[in-house]
Amino acid sequence: MLGFLKRKHLSDFQKESKRLDILEERWDIAKDNIFRKNQIQSEFIELKKKKTNKLTMSKKLMIFLFLNCTIVEIFTGYITLLDLRLAYSLGIMPDFSPLVALIGAVVGEVIGLATYFAKSTKENTEGGIIYYNATQGKINDDAVG
Repeated sequence: MLGFLKRKHLSDFQKESKRLDILEERWDIAKDNIFRKNQIQSEFIELKKKKTNKLTMSKKLMIFLFLNCTIVEIFTGYITLLDLRLAYSLGIMPDFSPLVALIGAVVGEVIGLATYFAKSTKENTEGGIIYYNATQGKINDDAVG
């Protein structure tokens, strides 16, 4: 009778051992997945930090020029419409002299954009300043602009 109890106890022990082995294997798999997930999250955070590019001064100046010229163009159009309405109500010839401001605004905008595009082309094409430094792995801290 005691042998039967020992066998039964041994059988329970073997089942418990198998169950623990299965749990250990599952934990190893889960541990690897948790490790990979944490590693991916840390790499994603590092990549996100690297990708935050600040606007260069030339881009800020280009945005300022574009906005400034757009404001001048809108204001000139508004003044011209008011002048046309006033001239129509009084029955006189309209004055189109505010439209002269559009010439300077549009020409200034076109020249500014053309200059910026020429500068960008020289920097970013093969053999350009930025392209050369990027391919050679060099960083020029003394660069201005």
